[in-house]
Amino acid sequence: MEAAVTLEQTIIDGLRAQTPLVGFPGVRFSEVKETPGEPFDVSFQMESGPSRIQVFAEIKPYFTPKALEAIAPWIARLKTVQPEAAFAIVTPYLSQQAQEFCIEKGIDFIDLAGNVSVNVPGRFVLRRLGMKRRQPLDPRTSPGILNVYSGRASRVLRVLLQKPGQWTLTEIAAELARQSRDNVFSENKSVNGPAYNFEISLGTISKAIASLEQELLIRRRDLAILVPEPQRLLTRWAEKYKERYRWRLRSSFKSANLFGSDLVALNRELDSLASNSYAFTGAAAAAIAAPFVDLDVIDVFVGSLESAQRFRQLQGRVSSGPDIRFISPYDLGVFMYARQQSGVPIVSDVQAYLDLYARGGRDLKQAYYLLENRILPAWGQNDS
Repeated sequence: MEAAVTLEQTIIDGLRAQTPLVGFPGVRFSEVKETPGEPFDVSFQMESGPSRIQVFAEIKPYFTPKALEAIAPWIARLKTVQPEAAFAIVTPYLSQQAQEFCIEKGIDFIDLAGNVSVNVPGRFVLRRLGMKRRQPLDPRTSPGILNVYSGRASRVLRVLLQKPGQWTLTEIAAELARQSRDNVFSENKSVNGPAYNFEISLGTISKAIASLEQELLIRRRDLAILVPEPQRLLTRWAEKYKERYRWRLRSSFKSANLFGSDLVALNRELDSLASNSYAFTGAAAAAIAAPFVDLDVIDVFVGSLESAQRFRQLQGRVSSGPDIRFISPYDLGVFMYARQQSGVPIVSDVQAYLDLYARGGRDLKQAYYLLENRILPAWGQNDS
């Protein structure tokens, strides 16, 4: 309780110091008052030139979209009763997704990083978005939500996006076990081929689902887990994936390619060096599944350090086509739902989409082409 009081005081002090308004000339907070016992934690005046409005604010360490969904009807009623005032949430930092939800639902917000959206129609409008967190993450301001977009937890996303529908925790665990047992690399495994075990604990699955629920990306119906908008979930993941993509490529290496864009011939050479231990991704995978653009680089995920060492034998040759880029994945889950097409191992359409999206440029067009011609039809949807 003491920590919560200290945090609330820190936020109130930040309002009095005008911290969220740095860079807004002529805008200020005044008459900042704590209001214990009232429906809101703090009230203050917000001034911009001659404009002046009363703001009533709820302070919390963090707001998830699910928490915002719960208070949205309450704030809407208050705005109806007092249309001349603003009813805002104030927090150390509001995530981009939470900001988007607030704007969609008409919830005013202010965070200490400087993200502000206050709209009192006909009287006052102020908005600034895209401000990054200024201070290191404070445990008191973190909801303890699992990062489902990286590492082993992202395997839950792969299940949900490969087969959007209705799942339970135990069914997701069983699907991960099935993928571990029956993946494309388990057939005719050579001594060079690593074992792919995609299983994670029920506890990790449960935490991943809880995190997605807080972001309103999944819904629960009793014990059932539903993905109402799989494309929204995929887009959210793609944005997170893109944030760390360049960093992940730092450990990659390139080799010459003697076979041009002939992926079947190139695959035969790679298979002779390290069978059942790699898969084509990005534009190379999409070129087989949904041809759209010419290749400028051939990206290959490598499943083990031993296989990577074998592929380094290809360096130093004269290339006659796009270079091969060998990438060590952030998690072996990238190999989930991989398949053989024309004898070539390629990652799932979802994984190929993530890599294309992260590269941007003309590869972004290829990503959208893959989405419209492979992923959406597999979900039983279209792009309309």
